[in-house]
Amino acid sequence: MRINYSKFRKLIREVLSESINPDIPESHLTMAGKEVSFGCNTCVVDLDRRIEDAKSRRDSCTMRSDSREHYNGILKVLRRELRAARKLNDIH
Repeated sequence: MRINYSKFRKLIREVLSESINPDIPESHLTMAGKEVSFGCNTCVVDLDRRIEDAKSRRDSCTMRSDSREHYNGILKVLRRELRAARKLNDIH
C-alpha cells in the first residue's frame, strides 16, 4: 500500500501532536473570529496578543484583588496553550 507525501505528513503530525499532549485542540479561534489550525503561525501570534492584552488588564487591577487573581489564572492557561502551540509549530 502506498501513501502520498501529504497524507504521510498529516499522519505524522497527528501522532506527534497526540504524543506531546492529548488535550491539544485541533483548531483555534482567533480574537478576530477566524478558525485556524492549532499551532500555526496565526495561532501563535494570536495567543501572544491575548497574553499581552491580559497582562495590561491585569496590571490595571489593584494588588491582591479578585480581578487580578482572575487575570493571573487566565495568563497561566494562555501561556500553557502558547507553549503547546509553539511546540507544535516547531514540528511543522
